Amino acid sequence: MPHADERNELSSRRRWATFSVLAATAALTILDVSKVGVALPAIQESTGGSGSTIQLMLVGYTIAYAAFLLPAGRLGDVLPRSAVFLVGGTAFVVASVICALAPDITWLVIGRALQGAGAGVLMPQVLGIIQRLFLPDERARPLATLAAILAATSLFGPVLAGVVMQLIGTADAWRALFWINVAVGAVVLPLAMILIRDPPGERRRGFDGIGVALLGPAVLLAIAPLSAVSRDNPPTPVTALLVVIGAILSGIFVWHVRRRTAAGKQALVDPALFRFPHLGAGVVISGFMHAAATAGTLIITIGLQQLAGLTALETALWMLPAALAALAGSWLAARLPFHRSYRVIAWGTGIGAAGLVLVGTAFGTAPAAMLPAVVSAVLIINTFGTALAAPANQGRVLADVPEYRSSVAGSMIQFSQRVGSAIGMAAALTLYYSVGTVPTFAGRPTLGAMLAILLTAACLLAAMTLALLDHGLRASRGTVPTRVPSSGTQETARASA
Repeated sequence: MPHADERNELSSRRRWATFSVLAATAALTILDVSKVGVALPAIQESTGGSGSTIQLMLVGYTIAYAAFLLPAGRLGDVLPRSAVFLVGGTAFVVASVICALAPDITWLVIGRALQGAGAGVLMPQVLGIIQRLFLPDERARPLATLAAILAATSLFGPVLAGVVMQLIGTADAWRALFWINVAVGAVVLPLAMILIRDPPGERRRGFDGIGVALLGPAVLLAIAPLSAVSRDNPPTPVTALLVVIGAILSGIFVWHVRRRTAAGKQALVDPALFRFPHLGAGVVISGFMHAAATAGTLIITIGLQQLAGLTALETALWMLPAALAALAGSWLAARLPFHRSYRVIAWGTGIGAAGLVLVGTAFGTAPAAMLPAVVSAVLIINTFGTALAAPANQGRVLADVPEYRSSVAGSMIQFSQRVGSAIGMAAALTLYYSVGTVPTFAGRPTLGAMLAILLTAACLLAAMTLALLDHGLRASRGTVPTRVPSSGTQETARASA
């Protein structure tokens, strides 16, 4: 990719072609979260896997995804991003082949973990390369477009899975879902090799091996026990103990990072990044939003099938209008003035929370026959609001981060999203199953679903509150510098893509 003074020579067509390759690859990682959920019964029947091993297949993807994000983000800032991106993308495609050919559940678990690792390596590079492709005042549109693509992929994924499996109609139809990854990867990865070029110029050196060694177990112990919570595997004292150990390791990781940066060495995460305006608050906001989105979608999907008697495909079709609303919200977000982004975040999360409150109320009060239509209608409000807020928050977080550090900043956002998703799903599922037999106003056992969805609404309200508080705090302090020296090194702007 050309130097900054050559950016104007990079045609708009080529930049958007590169963006399309990045977005398609990123969409695959999200698609594998949403589409596999629909295929779980078929996978269990075909492979003979137990409930715990099926759960491990899901958890393994999330854990590996989260564990590789920060190290890969750092790698993208010290090594050629194109190379790191291609390594992650290739690993994801190869792992998809393993999943498609898996002779038993053990190989499927291994393949899913490798998929998550590949996704964790390539995703930070996607945001980093976009930062280089577009000037700061141009980024709202591509970031909003990416958010729209990922949101639509998440919502269309179950529909795609249901249609594909129904068309094939065999016990092993779920394998085709992984061959889709291989087919798309065979197209986008060669295009990436052609389109993505790294700029010349100095790069930061140094990789925090101790930080990586601490972060991996911390993520494993903090996320895995919570992600594994389900009806068949309720939380136990051991679950709490493992989470506490993970929290302790996380604390040691933070101490190590501070100690290393104080000594003038490069750490896995540079604390100076949090001195950029809105980054710290935006990362937490992103975590809350994804906790609400992932857990809310999961509870609604389960609830419609168990409480309204829908099939997986019928459930996905009822959620299609919400996918279109997400596209509309992201399209609008790309056209709103950037200086109003905190208002967009606050309004978007507030509207999204209101939609989830209505969905929760519908589960508690609507008759079973009317539940799908009511939920489908009010879910439009939720997805439109969150689709407004997500790109605004992401753009606000990355606006002042230098381009050559954007991979690690992007990986911090992704890490928060994966952790938020895991915790949100665990909390919502625990609530859903613990009081799932208690009747509500409709006289059916829907209290668990209602409370779990209201919990996800509370996550969006927390995101809205934090966005308002962050703006108020920054406004009271006045202008904040947009370039902060990193620990032990003067910061300079790097070449653009």
